[in-house]
Amino acid sequence: MKRMFRYIAAFFILSFALTGCTNSQLNSKIISETSNGDFSICFINSGKSDSILVMYEGKSYLIDTGTKDSVDAIKKALEANNVESLDGVFLTHTHKDHIGGLKKLSKEYNIPIVYSAEISMNKEEGTNAIDSLVDNELNLKHEKLKAGDKINITDDVYFEVLGPITYNSDDDNDNSLVLRINVNGKTVLLTGDMQFAEEVSLMDSGVDVKADILKVGNHGNKDATSKEFAEAVDPSIAVITTDREEDSGTASKRVRKLFEETNLYITDDYDVGLLVTITKSGEIEVTSK
Repeated sequence: MKRMFRYIAAFFILSFALTGCTNSQLNSKIISETSNGDFSICFINSGKSDSILVMYEGKSYLIDTGTKDSVDAIKKALEANNVESLDGVFLTHTHKDHIGGLKKLSKEYNIPIVYSAEISMNKEEGTNAIDSLVDNELNLKHEKLKAGDKINITDDVYFEVLGPITYNSDDDNDNSLVLRINVNGKTVLLTGDMQFAEEVSLMDSGVDVKADILKVGNHGNKDATSKEFAEAVDPSIAVITTDREEDSGTASKRVRKLFEETNLYITDDYDVGLLVTITKSGEIEVTSK
């Protein structure tokens, strides 16, 4: 059942309609709000890849870095939000459409730490691609996370690691770092490329996956997001990150149907991305081109 949302005042809606996430007046509002209790998350249109910008209390984090070819789109979103440096980068798993942009981004932005899952693999190359990139090539500070860990944004708001819980040797998508953020009375669930197997492991563990905002797993492909998982999350907003022209199998009809009673957004519909703000009072604002 769709929930009602309070949208940003008409001036900002009109401004964003003209420029997407790039309007300078909107940027000033974002920066002001993220240091005054409002939480913002921009699901970047980085093509058929993942890159998500989290902003709260003057801090900024990226969840995944897209491909090496999507760096310009990511930089555009960072610049639109006046982000000049990052407080951390989370890499959900080893695939190139999630870690491919890190090398280029690290040359232009300060990245003090990279987080990744303790449970991880790369069966194609026989080595862990994240370790090779972060530890050996870029020599960045690197912290491995496991279920139950918490990374503070502030004393009261943090990234909570829900998964992976068990190692999957068949597909690193099912070793995706799954993160939950509780802020201002609302919950955001970020799932990387999690597919059916990891969904089952999370639900079987008894972890509460209920969330107001869901980043749909694996670009909305048919091999992810079961009916049972969608019902357990029961989001009021669901976001699929993809480019359907690049990969027509993403944002599949089956997955879209699961969220037909939900506010469903797909990033390739927008110039820069979809901005979702949870206000200090707990209301959700969606701003999009």
